[in-house]
Amino acid sequence: SVYFEDGETGSFLANISPNNIIQVSALSGHRLYATDANGWDRLSDINIIPNKDKYSFKSLKQDIDSENIENSTKEGNSYYSLNVRRETRAHPKVKGLNRQEKAIGAMAAKFRSLSSKTVDLWYDDGEDGTYNGHLDEGQETTTNTYEGHVFYVTRAGNKEEVIASFEMDPNQVIYVIRDDKYPASTEVIVQTEEELEFSESYYQKTGIHWRHHYGVNGPRAPPVLNMWPADHIGDVHRIVTSQGYWSCDDSPDCQSQDKITLELEVISQQPRAFIIPNFLSNFEADHIISLASPKLHKSAVGDANTGVLESQTRTSLNSWIDRHKSKITNTLFHRAANLLNIDEQLLNTHKNVEQLQVVHYSIGQKYDSHHDWGVSGHPESRYITLLLYLNDKENEQAGGDTSFPKAIIDGQQVGIKVHPGKGSAVLFYNLLEDGNGDDLSLHAALPVVKGEKWLANFWVWDPVMRTTD
Repeated sequence: SVYFEDGETGSFLANISPNNIIQVSALSGHRLYATDANGWDRLSDINIIPNKDKYSFKSLKQDIDSENIENSTKEGNSYYSLNVRRETRAHPKVKGLNRQEKAIGAMAAKFRSLSSKTVDLWYDDGEDGTYNGHLDEGQETTTNTYEGHVFYVTRAGNKEEVIASFEMDPNQVIYVIRDDKYPASTEVIVQTEEELEFSESYYQKTGIHWRHHYGVNGPRAPPVLNMWPADHIGDVHRIVTSQGYWSCDDSPDCQSQDKITLELEVISQQPRAFIIPNFLSNFEADHIISLASPKLHKSAVGDANTGVLESQTRTSLNSWIDRHKSKITNTLFHRAANLLNIDEQLLNTHKNVEQLQVVHYSIGQKYDSHHDWGVSGHPESRYITLLLYLNDKENEQAGGDTSFPKAIIDGQQVGIKVHPGKGSAVLFYNLLEDGNGDDLSLHAALPVVKGEKWLANFWVWDPVMRTTD
């Protein structure tokens, strides 16, 4: 029996016999579920997503038969099954944070310029100030900061002319830069006031601040790409892909023809995060490192809209690898498309995905707490972060874990850290289901204490990737 999940007892849609097909009407974001004929035993769930019109219900009690289930994506040879089981043990790769690692005071602050002239944004470091980029009329930017930190704004090119100064408040998200001498246009001012009004209303309804884009058409729309459910910690979803592992690159038989079964286990609901064991083979992880090593350079923060800067908060080296750099990297993008349940044609740099960013950390190197999403006057946003771990830790005390200092577990903001090991991955979503930026997706690369750390960032944008003008 197939039901629509209406938040109550469920709305019956139809009965379906074994190995048969039914057709129902549903909208993107709706959830359907199947029960046994009596309606007592809930067997499996599906989420309706755009551009997909075939779904398969699978009993949790059955083994997967990969030859009898089809996927309607253009891959045509992968499928998924939701909630195949629920683990009751604590995940062995997930640990709690100590007091120093938590640093939960970190927060995102949004600055909006209501000056008709270009202005510069500075962090007050007690000395000469740290430059944080420039803003044109109506432009906005986000930065990660802490309660009590002070930012000030100067006229572009004239550091002595201070227009505004702000002390960071955990109960405030947007900081409006007003300029009595050169005010912005009425249109820009009115839109900003509308955003402030909306933000207050949103907070009253949800208890959280609106942090993402608000434009002439209102707040950023909900994501259009798939988001895996995370109803319970320990829930496991299963994906079968034909993008087999590579074990070498010098013969026609280097890629296995065997299908791969990938499992996503929920390790956090807030933020929505998963561990995926064995996403890469050892050879594939080594191959990525070999491509990246000759091109490593100092990592930076920021973006091309407001300025790309070196920062003491990020002390690693990185390089970028294109999807089509090799047959192996192309396979990884195909495999990621199956894992994320996204059309693989969208995972190109002119559509929804960035190049693969490979990062190397030596002893003492780190990336302090930050968000992968940001606001720069446009609704396009990083939506998915898939972290690919390319080497093992030397031991449990070697550092280099990924931390989520604001993660809420059992109703408490305790924070977690994770390093799943070579070849495995961590997936988390940067946006909430309504399109708001998820403040709880704040994360950090903790300092390496022993050995080194290699990692690759795989970033997917929604609704499309924005390129610089």
